Amino acid sequence: MAGPLPPKVRGALETALKSGNPAGARRFHEILAKSPSVPAAALFRLAMLEAGAGGFPAADRLLAAASRKAPDDPRILVNHAQVRLALDDSPGALRLLDRLPEQVRSNPSVARLIGDAALSTDRLEDAVAAYDRLAAADGAGDPAMLTNHGTALRRLGRFEAAAAKFAQAVQRGAGREAVIGLAGLYGQLNRHDRAVDLLYAQLQRTPDDSALLRQLASTHRAAGDGGAAQQVIRRAVLVAPQDASALTLAAELAENAADLVSADLWARRALTAAPDTAGAGLVRAAVARRRGDPAAGLALVAAWIDRAPVSVHHLLLFEHARCLEAEKRTDEAFAAFAGANAQQVAAARPRRDPGRALAQLDALIALHRAGPPVGDGDDGADLLFVVGFPRSGTTLLDQVLDAHPEIEVIEERPLIAAMIADITTSGKRYPEDLAMLTAAEIGDLSRHYRERISDHTKRNGVRYTVDKMPLNMVHAALIRRVFPGARFILALRHPCDVVLSCFMQNFVLNDWMAAFATLEGAAEMYGAAFAAWESYVATVPTPALTVRYEDVVADLEREARRITDFLDLPFDPTMLAFHEHARTRGVLATPSASQVTQPIYRTALARWRRYNGVMAPIAARLSAEIQRYGYAEEQE
Repeated sequence: MAGPLPPKVRGALETALKSGNPAGARRFHEILAKSPSVPAAALFRLAMLEAGAGGFPAADRLLAAASRKAPDDPRILVNHAQVRLALDDSPGALRLLDRLPEQVRSNPSVARLIGDAALSTDRLEDAVAAYDRLAAADGAGDPAMLTNHGTALRRLGRFEAAAAKFAQAVQRGAGREAVIGLAGLYGQLNRHDRAVDLLYAQLQRTPDDSALLRQLASTHRAAGDGGAAQQVIRRAVLVAPQDASALTLAAELAENAADLVSADLWARRALTAAPDTAGAGLVRAAVARRRGDPAAGLALVAAWIDRAPVSVHHLLLFEHARCLEAEKRTDEAFAAFAGANAQQVAAARPRRDPGRALAQLDALIALHRAGPPVGDGDDGADLLFVVGFPRSGTTLLDQVLDAHPEIEVIEERPLIAAMIADITTSGKRYPEDLAMLTAAEIGDLSRHYRERISDHTKRNGVRYTVDKMPLNMVHAALIRRVFPGARFILALRHPCDVVLSCFMQNFVLNDWMAAFATLEGAAEMYGAAFAAWESYVATVPTPALTVRYEDVVADLEREARRITDFLDLPFDPTMLAFHEHARTRGVLATPSASQVTQPIYRTALARWRRYNGVMAPIAARLSAEIQRYGYAEEQE
């Protein structure tokens, strides 16, 4: 080794490299890194010895010096990137990897490194491209790589492809995190039945796994089965009594079911187990507000708002807004709701785009105007679909209906969404290829629907089974294609009340619900959804009854009799005591759950007028709908 390097330093370097022990050269690292006589190869070898001994900061400095001497050496760049990853500097690792030539980037081990670094820095397209290269070169891959590949696809919103990767990972022996991830993806794809089957199968192997039980409870809740969710989460708490996440979910389910005493107890237990559990603090704030003490709710929110994780922060903002509204601080409440919506949309992963939902509505309207096909016969004559825009009083209607002894309501299960998923996974487009469905395909769709709905029925001998999912109003053509004998009840409420209520509700975001983040977006979605419904019923004779929320509140018996006449059923007085019946149904899984366990009340009527300053432009925008549905005179 020529040059001015002192013999003592040169000897320490040579000894370290020959012996494989970097310790003797450590005190000379700065001299070695700066000396022009030390070749890049020697610095690289010494850096690798340091990395092997866990000395990543030292390895990083030596590799940086080596890179200055040989800036295009692939070995130095790749290993330096690995060291940067070990130091939790994924952006730094990617900057190094980006300098590699394409032939090196295609190497399987390098592609894996690029994928993992890109995933860590949210360069999701780069991560997917890297994992795709790796899969092409190395077959399906190992469980960890498949899980990472699926994670990148999921965060891009490519749920079908992500589910396929997670499924491969599970088949190859991936652990419970991959199982939980796959269950979550099935939920995104409205295949909750698959998620439930997957989780139960895994629980057969590890029956006391509280994380799996939590996911199963969450899956039941997302599918609208709050009763099953409560049963499962209680089991999770029994096997892991100090699991704050399970205790918090138990508190959330109890609060949703209007069991405020239990909700507060579960939340307190969660905070005892883990005092930093912001979700439990949120439940306590909601309980205080619902007990008539919004000031206490505001104080509880304030105690958490600055230290809550991102996943809970926007929920605290929504609760803050609700407490303000409960105190009738209208301007402050509106601003708080706007801020909560903005944060929820900004934090959503993947990003939600109402434009995709509006594009589907445009496609549906085009299909309807062309004359949508209707199935033959009367299949589905036992099915009643309660539809309407969210927050239009559909939950009140379903409670009134379910109180009738010959009617059973299935509350907000994504059964039609699962049917659409079946169509698209078969290779057809929805709604464009609806007319191309064969008789065999329609038969399969009908059979699968009935198998799914049967999982939720409990009563025998009923005349009608009711599928209540508001936005199924836009899928009337699909429903009548598969079930030509089905009937509909369309729930209406003043368009301004509906839009305002959607804006104030923290729905789980998808492309449709993301429209509700602004009043303008909610109004646009309202108009487009009703345009889709109107374009269908204008083209195809449809057995449908329109029921206005305001009329139900004004005279419940009159509207109940209209409904039973429409269904060719005798009126039953139990329909008027729907709130008592609701308390016997178990846990409801809708935003209105707490409201339908009490008698008819009028406080929700014309709520929008309290916000007249911001709602006046919305009323003008929806003037056609207000006129069409008979609300114009009520505004005068």
